[in-house]
Parts: sequence; structure tokens; C-alpha cells
Amino acid sequence: MKKIMIFVGALTLSGSMFAQKATKENPFSLEGQMSFNTSTLSFNAPSLRMRYFLADDLAARLSLTINNSSTKDYYYESANNAGGEGTEINKISMTTISLGAEKHFAGTDKLSPYVGADLLFGMGNTTAKWDKFDGVGYNANVTANVKNPSSMIGLNLVAGTDYYFAENFYAGLELGLGLQSVNNKAGESSVTVSGTTTTTLTEPSKSSAFGNNFIGNIRLGWRF
Repeated sequence: MKKIMIFVGALTLSGSMFAQKATKENPFSLEGQMSFNTSTLSFNAPSLRMRYFLADDLAARLSLTINNSSTKDYYYESANNAGGEGTEINKISMTTISLGAEKHFAGTDKLSPYVGADLLFGMGNTTAKWDKFDGVGYNANVTANVKNPSSMIGLNLVAGTDYYFAENFYAGLELGLGLQSVNNKAGESSVTVSGTTTTTLTEPSKSSAFGNNFIGNIRLGWRF
């Protein structure tokens, strides 16, 4: 019985040591993130983040997010979906790089809470392609191509925690609140009606948002 108690005690101790936070001996961490947007109640594209711990309580971080989405809608010549078919394809792409830092606080052997900030830079395009569609419904005489490039810059304030469930492996949650400014550059639309093509340029515009880009990141990482 004594041997069993010693074995159980040793196993418990080793498990506790196994789950402790990493130290300055392994300053890099790599993690995958899944972002939840509370404004639209939807998940955004997953992203990757690399962190370098300058000290046990201070880390620099670099993140990369590539967001691509596409929708395709169908329009028919007749109300019962019979006859000719028209399509509208819309694509959105945005690549975002963020650079920041985070300050960690005393937690437990497994838990490491922190606060931080990120600068965000993004480049992307919005495109649309119409085939037998005139913006309202089916039209066999109309095709169109639209392209609108854009760029983004922003600042996010974040708070989160790392939970080390095994040696050098952690799960985490991060919440952020920030400001974003989007620059919609001059776009181009090319519309063909009955064989005649008209090309027009759209005027550039700017927009900004604060507060409604509140995000939640569910993270899984490895420190090495």
C-alpha cells in the first residue's frame, strides 16, 4: 500500500511539473488562432502568430491572417427557375499583418495572463463578376467585372491568458478592442451590354470604425 501511495504521489508531482509554464530557455512560441467576431456572430479566417519572449513577462508578437471568401448567386429567366441562368460572383480577399507586444503578469504554474497592443496593416481586393445579370435580375445581354482594391491600418488593445495543459503546450483566449481605418482605393468596373463595353472608375473613399471590431481569439500554441 505504501508503494502505491508513493507511486501516486510521484505521478501527481510529475504531472504538476509537466504542466508548468515555459521559461526563458525556450523564448519562441507558435500558435494558431480562430477569431470570433461578436458584431456578426461569426468566425473569421484562422491566423498564425509567432511570439518571442524577451523576458519571462514580456513578449514581442507577429501575426499573419489571410482571409478569402466567395459567394455565388443564381438568377433565372423565369420565376420557377426555368429558362436562362445568370450568376453573380463576389469575392473578398484581405491579408493582414500585425506587430505588437504583450506584458505577462503573475498567475499560477499553469496560467499566464497578459495585456498587450498590436499595430495592424492590411491589403486586399473586392471583386464582382456578373454573367447574364444586370444587378437586379437575369439579363442575357449583360456581363460585368468590378474590382476595388483597399488597404487597412489599425490599432488593437488586447487582454488574454495562456493555459499550459502540458509542457510547452498551451491553449488560450484573447479579447481585443481597437480602431481601424480602411482606405478604399480607386476601383474599376467594366460592363458589357449587348456587345458594347463601358469602363468606369470609382472614386476612392475612406472609412473608420471603433469598438465594433471587438474580437475573441481561441488559441492553441507550442512554445519552443
